[in-house]
Amino acid sequence: MSRGEEPATIPLTRALTRTDLKCEWSGNGRDQLSFSVSNLSATPIRIAIPAGLIAATRAGGDRLVVLRAAQFSVAARAASDVALPVAALSAKNVATTQPYQATTETEPRLADLLAFLADKPDAPKATSQLAVLALLEDLTFSHWRQFLAPLREPPDPTPAEVTQAIDALGVLRTLAPAKTFALATDGELKSRALRNPWCRAKAMQLYGITLPASDGAVPPDIRQLLHLTPGDNCPTCRQRTQMQTSPSDL
Repeated sequence: MSRGEEPATIPLTRALTRTDLKCEWSGNGRDQLSFSVSNLSATPIRIAIPAGLIAATRAGGDRLVVLRAAQFSVAARAASDVALPVAALSAKNVATTQPYQATTETEPRLADLLAFLADKPDAPKATSQLAVLALLEDLTFSHWRQFLAPLREPPDPTPAEVTQAIDALGVLRTLAPAKTFALATDGELKSRALRNPWCRAKAMQLYGITLPASDGAVPPDIRQLLHLTPGDNCPTCRQRTQMQTSPSDL
């Protein structure tokens, strides 16, 4: 390979069968999955990891799904690793770091969500995770909070947690408008969301509530529930605004 030439890209399935590549996976059962590769060959490579890849613990119990496709390069006779955007496939996953392995499994029920997230690298982890569990297990708001704090009785939900649930519900409504999700009929979530200034306008639209407004103002479009355009009051923009306005430590 000449200087400056890009290494050839190979699919993950091929990389896992090569004897000159040592591959290892590690995950925490929730939102972390790392893929490490030691390249024993004399040629640099680039490995393509597809969205929808499912990795499981060695015992085959807990499973994680890769939310967006990724590529990373490994130099000749060198090692490298990549942290992948993932979500748990079950609310019962154990939050413990342990070895994982790639599988050939697929989850067709997540196809539309994965397509939706493909060009949204800023999509908040919690919103994506709740959308996954709602599609697979139809979680209630209470069950979602138990997933967030499995080892203790959680206190009252924070405004951020309520907003995460409303954001996820908006994504679900966009992807499956004809389906009724438990989140949509959850009385506790509805009550808290309508009293939460962070997400009240979005909640009103999702629950079909309108109020007369002399200035003709209307709630934001439902597709603002994830970061699609700058300044759209999505979770990403709110977090950036808070960071910019918070007092400096310097």
